Amino acid sequence: MKSYKELIEEARAGIEEVSVGQACEMLKEAGGRIQLIDIRSREQMALGHIKGAALIPADELETAAPHLLPDKSQPVLVYCATGNRSLLTGLALKKMGYKDVRSLAGGMQAWMDAGLDVENKTTFTRQQLDLYSRQMLLPEVGVEGQTLLSKARVLVVGAGGLGSSAMLYLAASGVGTLGIVDFDYVDVSNLNRQVIHSFKNVGRSKTESAREGIARINPDVLVEVFDERLTSENAAAVIDAFDIVLDGSDNFQTKYLLNDAAFFAGKPYIFGAAVRTEGQSAVFYPRQGGPCLRCMMPRPPAQDQVPT
Repeated sequence: MKSYKELIEEARAGIEEVSVGQACEMLKEAGGRIQLIDIRSREQMALGHIKGAALIPADELETAAPHLLPDKSQPVLVYCATGNRSLLTGLALKKMGYKDVRSLAGGMQAWMDAGLDVENKTTFTRQQLDLYSRQMLLPEVGVEGQTLLSKARVLVVGAGGLGSSAMLYLAASGVGTLGIVDFDYVDVSNLNRQVIHSFKNVGRSKTESAREGIARINPDVLVEVFDERLTSENAAAVIDAFDIVLDGSDNFQTKYLLNDAAFFAGKPYIFGAAVRTEGQSAVFYPRQGGPCLRCMMPRPPAQDQVPT
């Protein structure tokens, strides 16, 4: 049995490879007479493809070819991600009787590295496609999931140890809007665990320091800050404009306040707590049939029972 490397070399001997520059000239001079075929996965295609390409995954091309390419004398240029699989597909097409099949050397990666135009089915910029490409290739996310993330509005209450990590990862993942609630200031003793802040921001408000940290990770994220203590008077108004409430607070009063406000607003409440080396997290979403925090712990503990 031949190895993958041997199969590639065999295909390379039977299929002509063309550079990005040659491909551009061919497509320009052919005036539509060359059929350009993108054989990558549907997720990869959605991230960007060469204008005019027919988008057909490799494992579907052989069955689709008789309908897509009825004229076996028409020139065909095949490309994949990096230029290897297109050689194998090109050789398969040649064995099916197609007389002029070529492969794009370096594939889509070479095309993008050359700075040439790419079309995509999303509203994401080229930089965003690069930034989110790895997670968009996951079937659990895909283009649709990433689009939903870009439209999401998440409120993070507390820019301390829990909130810092949450905000950095939410920003990096492409959540469109982050709200930050905190009334405290950055202290040197915070920096060993509140990783969104830095030495230069000691003494500044945590919300503004967090806004700066988010911009460093992902400048496309919109940040809304609430430099105030959350109370029963303002809680409902603050969470009203957000889809999800993420609790990074460090006291039971705020946690129960958030639980109650999220309950009446019908929004998911993401509970988080940490004491020394122990942590807990939970999702409370009664509107979807689950419990709330008070179902698990009806009342907050007495003050003398709360660990420091």
